[in-house]
Amino acid sequence: MKLDDDIRAFLDAPRGADLATINPDGSPQLSVIWYARRGDEVVVNTTAQRVKARNMDRDARVALLVGDPKRYVRLDGDARVVATGAEALADIRAHAVRYDGEESAARLTRAVWSTQDRVTYSIAVRRVYRYGFEES
Repeated sequence: MKLDDDIRAFLDAPRGADLATINPDGSPQLSVIWYARRGDEVVVNTTAQRVKARNMDRDARVALLVGDPKRYVRLDGDARVVATGAEALADIRAHAVRYDGEESAARLTRAVWSTQDRVTYSIAVRRVYRYGFEES
């Protein structure tokens, strides 16, 4: 799905997001997560051992909520693995630079992430819910 320009611009700001995945019993699982937009998709990164990763590997359906005090966007879509290993480590480092700056990203890469089994997922958006935006 092609995202509207105002939604793209909103997603390009480093806002926090809530990622919803589906547990094996059908209940929702929520995680606060960093994200980045790549074209009309959104990428997220985590460790392969986390519940959200196991959930996305089993059931690709996800929702991502990004908001601020006046408006929000909810993106429903399907997640797929797009990077593992060194490429996924580079992705989480890029997220850290976006959210916390170069120094923090370098420190976290050395101290934590380089020892983890990282994975990057891309979310192909199927549906967009928007609130607080001009109608386009």
